[in-house]
This record gives sequence, C-alpha cells and structure tokens, in this order.
Amino acid sequence: MSTISGINILAQQLTPQQLDHLQKAADLHKTQSNIEFSVLKIEEGILQILVQQGERPSGNYASRSTLIKRAHEVFDKWMPAYLIQVEVEEFRPSITAVVNPAWLERMMEEKEVRIKQIAFDTGVDRESIAGWVSGKKNMSQIVKAMFYFYFTSILVED
Repeated sequence: MSTISGINILAQQLTPQQLDHLQKAADLHKTQSNIEFSVLKIEEGILQILVQQGERPSGNYASRSTLIKRAHEVFDKWMPAYLIQVEVEEFRPSITAVVNPAWLERMMEEKEVRIKQIAFDTGVDRESIAGWVSGKKNMSQIVKAMFYFYFTSILVED
C-alpha cells in the first residue's frame, strides 16, 4: 500500500522508478514523524498536495511551515516543472486526551460526585467506574469521552 494517497495521478508524469523514489522519500517521513502525503490533483502546471501529521507517541508535532517544507522536500525533486501548492492538516489532539485517573479524581472532588452517582447517571456498573478511577482498568477513547463530557457538563449546585 502506498504512503502517498493518489500517487497514481502522477503516473503520466513520472516513470515507475521515479514513483518508487518518491514513495521511499514519503515512507521516511511516515516512519520518522507520522507525516502522510496525498496528491489532490495536477493540472495546468500546478500540483496540489495535502500533507498531514498523525498522532505521535512523543507528543512532538511539526509546525505548519515545517509540514509545507517536508512536502517540498519530497516532491520538488521529482516534479520540478510544476508549481507545488501544499494544503496542511496539522495534528490536533482529542480534547479527551486530558482524561486519566488523576483527572477523574480531581473532577470528582471538584464537582462533589461519587462513583455511585456516576454509575447511576451513566448506567455503567460501579466496578468498571471504580477500576477506571483507580487506574486498575484501562480507559478506551469512548470511556474517556464519556467521562470528559460527563464532568464538563455537570454543574456544582449551591
């Protein structure tokens, strides 16, 4: 499977060997920085590329200008006769990424909510909630989303 989505659009302009070199350059960025490229269209001397960076375990992400630079590094050598226009989609972490056992404990204290109340409000059994709050049970993205929206939507009553 190609790391460059839509690379077949370039088959008229490049030889199979050139396409392979282009693919290898893109593979390097995918491996090192989780950066992916998509060929959107090519017409009238203009090549439109989309570059996007996925989630990285390190949490370090390239800036918009760096992503544009990476696209030019990959495509300029093989498409010198074309003006390369780059669209960028920067990585945005999920708002639920803050949810962890410490966050849950802090929110429960702040909102004055107990495990029993969360179980009643959500319909999830108390044992599962206790496991997530204590950190003994891993939280899926769906569970993190449930807790995030649960705690950000309730108000402390006076």
